[in-house]
Amino acid sequence: MSDILRLIAGGLLALICCYAGLLIKRRYRDRALFYKSACEYAQTMTSELTLNKTPIPVIAQKFGQGRKGDFERVLSECVELAKEGKPLDEISQKVSVPRLKAEEKKEILSFLCGSGKSALNDQLSQVAHYREKFEQRRKKCEDDSKKLGGMFFKLCVLLGIAIMLILA
Repeated sequence: MSDILRLIAGGLLALICCYAGLLIKRRYRDRALFYKSACEYAQTMTSELTLNKTPIPVIAQKFGQGRKGDFERVLSECVELAKEGKPLDEISQKVSVPRLKAEEKKEILSFLCGSGKSALNDQLSQVAHYREKFEQRRKKCEDDSKKLGGMFFKLCVLLGIAIMLILA
């Protein structure tokens, strides 16, 4: 009877380890998706500002229609708080970006909240600068997702198997 209970406990611990590996892999993937959406928004912003000279809140609203994700949520929150006239410090306290590091969060929020406060040429150069940064981060996050996300998942699966073998 105790052998069966140990086997069941080992199996449950193995499943928990596999789930932890899956969460780590998902975190890496979500970071890459966040930066992919940021690059798409910067591209949309460039084309809308160049061709139509559309106001930034309208660009953000058009971009967010039909999309659901962390970037779109952060974008809509930033636009709403910026409309109220909140400073960047207050916006950074209210808006949460769980997938990003503190430095990356500050950079994203300065991009989203700093738009629309300068001349068109300055704004286009600022958007191009951030788009290049976000593209580099997207590539790095995709590489990390492929390498590290898969590696951590496999390590957690192996750990789960090892725990199951030890308890069995």
